Amino acid sequence: MFKIGEFSKMVKVSARMLRYYDQCGLLSPAVTDRFTGYRSYSAEQIPQLSRIVELRDMGFGVEEIKAIIPNYNDADFLHRVLEQKHREVETLVAEEQNKLTNIAAMRGRLMEVKNMVYEVELKALPAEKVLSLRENIPGGADEVAMWNKLANFARTNNVPCTLYGGYSIYHDNEYKDSDLDVEIAVPVSAFGESKDGFKFRELAAIPQAATIQFSGSYTGYNEAIGKLASWVEKNGYVFAGMIRGCAIKTYSNAESEDDFLTELQVPVAKA
Repeated sequence: MFKIGEFSKMVKVSARMLRYYDQCGLLSPAVTDRFTGYRSYSAEQIPQLSRIVELRDMGFGVEEIKAIIPNYNDADFLHRVLEQKHREVETLVAEEQNKLTNIAAMRGRLMEVKNMVYEVELKALPAEKVLSLRENIPGGADEVAMWNKLANFARTNNVPCTLYGGYSIYHDNEYKDSDLDVEIAVPVSAFGESKDGFKFRELAAIPQAATIQFSGSYTGYNEAIGKLASWVEKNGYVFAGMIRGCAIKTYSNAESEDDFLTELQVPVAKA
């Protein structure tokens, strides 16, 4: 038999953790002196402790380990348990990676905001002939697929247009996470045949629009819309229509997302 300190050194598990495993019912001492309370462990307990530590390091909790240990030699059972834990860990890794991505994006935005000067301009926007596509999409990321479809349609049907100068218009009356009513449009010099969900139409003129430009990826939207909203309030205006984004520089005419330039445009009227 080995005293708890000796056993702890051999197995490289702290005495505190051995006491915790005892309290949880995972691994009790081989012998506990009923007068002194001293714990003694046997060499035969080392394999079980190794299994406990191995499972713990995989992310299994105490209750999970207690259920696994009695069935450890059942290969089919162990395989199913490990497959389930593998899926859980993959999900956690993806969530943590998403956090890292968001952290990196915020750090980038901080640098962009630090070096960016936002200026709101009040101007008239003329009517414009466009080729448009309006769809309900699962989420904002799916807008990229819409742009690809529009580009393919224009190329197949010899519609002379470019993706820069294009518009994104969200028709929902409030923010939605899913099932978004989105229209994208690119300027054209003349109308062609509307078909297959693609429509040639005219965007109505906006006599008075508050506009603001921001550079870089679309992560700069929140800062820009905040500046735009503040200007509208301070100058006694109210929104009189939907906000739309105009891609001045995008994949078609920019080397990277850092070079993107977007203008937010919203009809306004005096309050």
